[in-house]
Amino acid sequence: MVARTRTRLPLPGRGAAYAYDVHGPEDGVPMVLLHELGGSAKGWQGVVPPFAVDHRVHAFDLRGHGDSDWASDYSHRLIADDVIVAMDALEISGAVLVGHSTGGNVALLVAMHRPDLVSRLVIEDVVPPAPRSRRRPGHPARPMPHDWECIATLLVEATTYDAWMWEQLELLSMPTLIVAGGGNSHIPRADLEKAALRIPEADLVHFDVGHFVHRNQPQEFADTVLAWLASLC
Repeated sequence: MVARTRTRLPLPGRGAAYAYDVHGPEDGVPMVLLHELGGSAKGWQGVVPPFAVDHRVHAFDLRGHGDSDWASDYSHRLIADDVIVAMDALEISGAVLVGHSTGGNVALLVAMHRPDLVSRLVIEDVVPPAPRSRRRPGHPARPMPHDWECIATLLVEATTYDAWMWEQLELLSMPTLIVAGGGNSHIPRADLEKAALRIPEADLVHFDVGHFVHRNQPQEFADTVLAWLASLC
């Protein structure tokens, strides 16, 4: 059984609070998990047990998701700023930062703006915003566990080319692992390979299980990440 604590953290200067789960030993290597659009910290439950053996794992509910506060404005940068404030408030630095999909773009922005917070970066099946054909979701007929405006806004942003983020990949200073979903993933393999080539110290691993690698093959995903981390020691 992995120790778990659920907490709400007021974000200094942000007028909002973030909910997060904490797992693992207090003296473990810091690790932060950032979920996908429409998800929550609960989505990482399949990989937390192996991660939390040696890591102090913080899994956040991002702005507009789960038990974290909703907002009037959304963007990848605003959410990245939330994460930066939360990590500073929790005195987390030099962390292994793991992000899936939208959480991956947030993780990239955190690493680009505050490299001191990130010692290792793991990006699951995502690249910086680039043109793709994605259907705008219809307004839900029933209450959802996330803010629909967040979903709609970030989908538009994710499919609009962000030249700055693509250029900044070349300046990332930390080792980076890119996990490709293959299969039925909507992220083109060519884009993932392009991103990996731009990052100075990047490894790219391919799965063939679709966009949700950490859910479809949790043990394999965790083993891959942990083996990669061990190879850097």
